[in-house]
Amino acid sequence: MTGQSLRTLSEANFEDNEISINVGGFKKKMRSNTLLRFPETRLGKLLSCHSKESILELCDDYDDTKNEFYFDRNPELFPYVLHFYNTGKLHVMGELCVFSFSQEIEYWGINEFFIDSCCSYSYHGRKMEPDQEKWEEQSDQESTTSSFDEILAFYNDASKFDKQPFGNIRRQLWLALDNPGYSVLSRIFSVLSIVVVLGSIVTMCLNSLPDFQIVDSNGNTEEDPRFEIVEHFGIAWFTFELVARFAVAPDFLKFFKHALNLIDLMSILPFYITLIVNLVVESSPTLANLGRVAQVLRLMRIFRILKLARHSTGLRSLGATLKYSYREVGLLLLYLSVGISIFSVVAYTIEKEDNEGLATIPACWWWATVSMTTVGYG
Repeated sequence: MTGQSLRTLSEANFEDNEISINVGGFKKKMRSNTLLRFPETRLGKLLSCHSKESILELCDDYDDTKNEFYFDRNPELFPYVLHFYNTGKLHVMGELCVFSFSQEIEYWGINEFFIDSCCSYSYHGRKMEPDQEKWEEQSDQESTTSSFDEILAFYNDASKFDKQPFGNIRRQLWLALDNPGYSVLSRIFSVLSIVVVLGSIVTMCLNSLPDFQIVDSNGNTEEDPRFEIVEHFGIAWFTFELVARFAVAPDFLKFFKHALNLIDLMSILPFYITLIVNLVVESSPTLANLGRVAQVLRLMRIFRILKLARHSTGLRSLGATLKYSYREVGLLLLYLSVGISIFSVVAYTIEKEDNEGLATIPACWWWATVSMTTVGYG
């Protein structure tokens, strides 16, 4: 019975078949075509088994009736394996024990070469230097838990496509758009996005130079038509990018809860709001003051620089560092605020009659701020 069921599974259309995996109580159904992408791994080899004896050489137990494979392994490490089957890359999150991780991926038949470039240097460095200071382990404990939750959330998002129309195609597009290292096409898309972002920012900066400004017959400055073309192309690209990501998102309701998606939205909103404001001002001259709102909104284009975080591992690491260290950063800001408040009042009391630059408490706040942050007073 076992040999017949697996033989039927291996000869059928794999997109329509699933197998049940039970790792230490952590149960998950996996599509056969996903496992066939990596036939040399332990799970990939299961599909070529034709007898219960050959199955039990690869897993600890097998249920014929449920077609469920049981593995007596650590269930907390298995989401990293699931992440690998979905993306083709391994990620070593937080302060995960590299030796346990190494043994685990060796058991599943996954080579260390699949570790992504963002984690490879840290992984091999920690493997060479296993001794960690106790205070480092304690400070990173919360980061490890959060990283584990993030990878579980990622896998849950990927599994949502299974019951959606065109789920397999949308999952591939979602991985390509959100993971720059997923494929060659995703790398090309990422590089093009970076070029458009940088071009948009450079154009905005050049447009502020007098040499590139055009003055009309009424003495008003206008934007160089060449810069307008670059700006409109950038807006078209950013809009396409946001709409494409939204179209293939696993959960539409949670799409704009992601910080990077909010940054994408904020990068195009000023343009469309400015366009609406200009149309309103032209139709109703009495609302001319709204034109100032449009000028302020145009300056918000500088926030497009934050879009680079989607394509830069370094900027993502910085964001993660601030996220996991918000208590320490908040404590530092609290100490600075207390010091600034105390010394600004002391400086105001002593210097208000002899120094015009310190005649008000807000001016003393500025002096204390630039002094304590060592940027210099000026």
